[in-house]
Amino acid sequence: MAVDANVLIYERIREEFQLGKSARAAVAAGYDRAFLAIFDSNLTTLLTGVILFIFGSGPIRGFAVTLSAGLIVSMYTALVVTRMVFDATVPENRVKPYRMLQLVKTTAVDFLAKGKPAMLASLAVIVATLALFAVRVSRDRNAVLGVDFTGGAAVTLSYAERADLGELRQALNDAGIADAAVQYQSSLESGEGVLEVKSSFAEIGGVSVAKRVQLALDEAMPAKQFKVIGDEMIGPAVGRDLRTDAIIAVVIALVGMIIYITVRFQFGFALGGLVALAHDVLITFGIFTALGRQVNLTTVAALLTIVGYSINDTIVIFDRIREDLRLDQRSGFLEIVNRAMNQTLSRTLLTTFSTMLAVGALLVFGG
Repeated sequence: MAVDANVLIYERIREEFQLGKSARAAVAAGYDRAFLAIFDSNLTTLLTGVILFIFGSGPIRGFAVTLSAGLIVSMYTALVVTRMVFDATVPENRVKPYRMLQLVKTTAVDFLAKGKPAMLASLAVIVATLALFAVRVSRDRNAVLGVDFTGGAAVTLSYAERADLGELRQALNDAGIADAAVQYQSSLESGEGVLEVKSSFAEIGGVSVAKRVQLALDEAMPAKQFKVIGDEMIGPAVGRDLRTDAIIAVVIALVGMIIYITVRFQFGFALGGLVALAHDVLITFGIFTALGRQVNLTTVAALLTIVGYSINDTIVIFDRIREDLRLDQRSGFLEIVNRAMNQTLSRTLLTTFSTMLAVGALLVFGG
């Protein structure tokens, strides 16, 4: 997400070069014109992080801290550090613009004309995937919802040597623990490394999950010397509390977003941003569950990241609409909205592509 601010600045610098400005003047104007969009988008997401920290539970608060720290640091590097680099390297007398590859030329796409069919298509996907999710939950909720939400067993093991997480999951899956969530941690008592295995099942085929885990790892990787040192049940009440805390925190965060965007823009903008955000989260959640994935706290963290990323993207377009409304008093509102989306299209595609590179690496090389 951090690259977004840099791309926004460089796109603005490109526009200043097209107006015929010198290198020094283009850089200064690019930073000045990008500042408000960066400030509004990051502050909206930072507000979300603060609210999630205040009203969320442990895992949600951890996400909020990471999100907030990342935003503050990325804003500093984008607005201060890179500006210092430009000031130190751009010659005072340089007039010739820097060469910048422009894959997306000036466009004039009528996005709003395609709004109705796009909305109907999105609505169909959301309804179909959420209906499928409801059916899957009614059939086997343990297969759909993780132990964080349903309750189950948490097994802690010591080991002589770490094993690959992928191999561990495969060994546990072969033993019938298909929903096992495995993670290396440090023991609170001794500080030594331990392996934590969570499952939404307390027992499988009359045998406790702890015993099944021990037998499976003894058979698959005896050299690692895994040994059960802790076995506890996670009650459904814990899962309900986590779910309730997450819902309350997100609802309050959304209210905070609406208030901030209304103050900075208008209520109509806030409502539109909220609908776009809900669309992005529901589409992602629906496709994720339709592919047979299990919903747990990691899923919640990913969806909260999309909340931040989505509103960030939307605010950038809102900022351009606000700017064009101020500069153009003659054109109709819909025409200005279309123009703003075309003006920011290159930046939207660039930031999406750069984010996809990072996410693609996680998908291909991650566990």
